Amino acid sequence: MWKIKVEHKLFGRWTVSDARWKFFILGFILLYGLIINQFLHVRPDHMFLAMAIFAFGLLGKERGKLFLIDWFPFILFWILYDMMRGVADSIKGGYVNVVEPYRLEAICFSWMTAHDIPAIWFAGWRVFHEGRWYKELLDLMSANMYTLHFAAPLVLMWILWHTTGDRRSFYRFIYTLTVLNISALATFMIYPAAPPWYVDKYGFQQPAQVGMVSGAVGGLLAIDNMLKVNFFTTLWDNFNPNHFAAIPSLHGAYPLAIAFFVWKKFRGKTWWWLIYPLLTWFAAVYLNQHYIVDLIIGAGYLAAAYWLTDRVLLPKFFDRFVDYQRTIRALARKPQKAEAE
Repeated sequence: MWKIKVEHKLFGRWTVSDARWKFFILGFILLYGLIINQFLHVRPDHMFLAMAIFAFGLLGKERGKLFLIDWFPFILFWILYDMMRGVADSIKGGYVNVVEPYRLEAICFSWMTAHDIPAIWFAGWRVFHEGRWYKELLDLMSANMYTLHFAAPLVLMWILWHTTGDRRSFYRFIYTLTVLNISALATFMIYPAAPPWYVDKYGFQQPAQVGMVSGAVGGLLAIDNMLKVNFFTTLWDNFNPNHFAAIPSLHGAYPLAIAFFVWKKFRGKTWWWLIYPLLTWFAAVYLNQHYIVDLIIGAGYLAAAYWLTDRVLLPKFFDRFVDYQRTIRALARKPQKAEAE
């Protein structure tokens, strides 16, 4: 039986095996994602551009072309989706569902706290414990979990696409997210829903009665105050223009999608990935950004998106027209040192 052994030149001097090379590149991606999440919080199109540079600069022209073929349609839609969220906010006819989500949350989860619903209870808890070390620790942890929303899916996409070379799972993952985003955008237009920070600040008034709406930063304001900056305030109020896209919660759906696909790929070896969606769900409620019912509805949307992708799109379209093995053949044709064993 013949195997292809591929070696890569590292900095023009040392050679590393293909398996180690893949983890070397993954390390670059993880480091870049960590840096931008901690200091810049840039948009997904910026991270895509960096990944494209990695693909062409470190993986070669052949793999770079394959990167554009596989990734660009999804990233383009993601950018358009992000732009359309602002359009959705302007075509809903003025009425926003403010009371209904709050009442549903109160019916389902008001028993969890001494008074009011969990998200607004946490808002009061943060005020009462202002300046305490454990409150600041929870603020930092929650901010990091909540802002991983864009970077984490892209890192998993890279792991599926390059590190493990599993293009079929890659397609299943990215188009599950695509179907999820389309259905969420349609819902934002049909059923605009106010998040808990809006009720906490403005009560049950309609936006038309309030005038200029601000405060989308929610509990993330504590991080701005702690660091003496206006970063999150600017980001959430200016670059997240649709304040009434709480249902379904994509901050609830994306972490579940990541945990589920990691479990499918690696099975019992990665049970700790469940910690990520649990912490993100906690952060969404703790920071006053989502009701628990928003998160549960987001999970339902994810289940439907996965079913449609797995049962319809993948077998009836992508399996027919996409050559998943092209990655392996492209690797075998690479000019790096290769030998048969």
